[in-house]
Amino acid sequence: MILISRLNYSLISWSQYQIKTTLIIMKKTILMLFAVAIASVNLLAQEQQESNAPKKSPEERADNMTKRMTKELGLNPDQQTKMKALILSREQEREQKSKGAKPDKEKREAEMKAILTPEQFQKLQQIREEEKDKRHERRPSGSNGTPPPPSAPPQK
Repeated sequence: MILISRLNYSLISWSQYQIKTTLIIMKKTILMLFAVAIASVNLLAQEQQESNAPKKSPEERADNMTKRMTKELGLNPDQQTKMKALILSREQEREQKSKGAKPDKEKREAEMKAILTPEQFQKLQQIREEEKDKRHERRPSGSNGTPPPPSAPPQK
């Protein structure tokens, strides 16, 4: 009799153990699914928010850039007019570039140099270099996220 009661007890405890472990696994699975659902909803909302951002027209972008250059470089009204026309043509080229056309950078640089004074052009180059450095600081080291290869030691 004692043997039978012990056998029943061990069977009951084993089945209770299986039920408990099954419930734990189910709870973990449900929590993981819930976490994945929340993450995917956040990603979708973020993508939707980025795609809803209004795109500025070339005229608006040219206006903003001209205002910024006037502030930073101290352009006179004649330079403002010429730079706005040049920037507008560049912005229109960018839109065409997205459609397959290539912009002529050298020509644009020569036109800017003709409009600006040497000091203003030098300051523009300096601002461009600073912005380029800032972009490189924000970007990962390598293009695919890997660090760049070490540079060769200097030769004697």
